Amino acid sequence: MDRKAVVADFLRKCIDYANASIERKQQRGQDDLIPAWQSYIEFTQHAIDEIHTGKLDSWFDREPRVNLSAPKRFDIMDFSHTERSAWLAGIVSPRPLILASTIDANGVKNLAPLTSVMGVSNTPPLFIASFSRNKRKEYRGTLLNMRQTGKAILHVMPSTLEAVDWIDLAGSPISPEESEWGLIDVTPDNDEELLIQQAVAAIEVEYVEDRELPGAVARLAIMKVTHIWSSTDKIPQTGLDVLTQHGMDNIMSAPNGWSKKVDKHYGPKN
Repeated sequence: MDRKAVVADFLRKCIDYANASIERKQQRGQDDLIPAWQSYIEFTQHAIDEIHTGKLDSWFDREPRVNLSAPKRFDIMDFSHTERSAWLAGIVSPRPLILASTIDANGVKNLAPLTSVMGVSNTPPLFIASFSRNKRKEYRGTLLNMRQTGKAILHVMPSTLEAVDWIDLAGSPISPEESEWGLIDVTPDNDEELLIQQAVAAIEVEYVEDRELPGAVARLAIMKVTHIWSSTDKIPQTGLDVLTQHGMDNIMSAPNGWSKKVDKHYGPKN
């Protein structure tokens, strides 16, 4: 279905809902509330008419699809740090948004959003993530906690605005003695205190080591996957409806408007 048809169909459903609301209010004797719903119906119907007459066609125009038929080549080191980060984030995007849960040696739990988590090996199952330093030249609590206790749980979160607020608050700069769990309204599992019940799924990892990145302040942490947390035993072949980060600081749901399976990398079929 084209984009105009989808919007028009949604608006017609809004009118159906409004008419049903008017009927309910008439039955309850709430006649004073009916004029507002009637105005809403008139406005919505007007919007539908403008869609069908083409007056709103410009709203549905897509940006032209770009390609490298007339390419420009940029030296990445000519950019400032901010420009360089924005270019790289914008091209290799969207990236999975991970909410990492750890605990330090004193029992203080930590939550932190990460966008550099990546699987690099299936056998053995290994993930990596990079960790930078803050303005006080201290590495992030997630890395420090993994060094101490050797464990983390990497959550993928539901694609809701509430979950975006959780991610945003979990990134707040607070002292190491405080816990981000006190900033957001999520629930720990009864048996596993680092597991977030509201997550869509999670990957439990053990810290292996972290290494210097050549010429960089950030360090690369290597983690071994030990367990997967899921509410079902069905493999998510088409992905999950979770939060991702597109560009710099722009959180969005995982795009799943269409998909096509690729299988040539398996080689010839017997």
